[in-house]
Amino acid sequence: MNRTTEQRNAEVMKTIGLLDQMPRVEVDHLFRVRLMQRIEAMEVKKTSWSALPGGAFNPRLAFMALLLMLNIASALMLFMHGTPQATGSSGAIAESLTEDYGGPALSYYDDQTTIDR
Repeated sequence: MNRTTEQRNAEVMKTIGLLDQMPRVEVDHLFRVRLMQRIEAMEVKKTSWSALPGGAFNPRLAFMALLLMLNIASALMLFMHGTPQATGSSGAIAESLTEDYGGPALSYYDDQTTIDR
């Protein structure tokens, strides 16, 4: 695997010699003109379908517009609601929660746990 410097230089010179023997590619004199026309046509087509700056669909802008519409819709629902929603005091909320868990349906299970102990 170890190659000496002479072997490497010989392979490099051989490769360079092969490359020098290859025929040169002749470029058509209208190549640059056609290329520039294609680039210009692509730019015109790109700007014709998209009116956004930058010429592409912007997902951030679409997401921001969606959030703005959701905020406006929720504000309209809040202000256009016919009956105002009653907000109870914290004591009333706590009392309703204790009534939910202190009913006769759940007291059976509480009694069973005290019997098992």
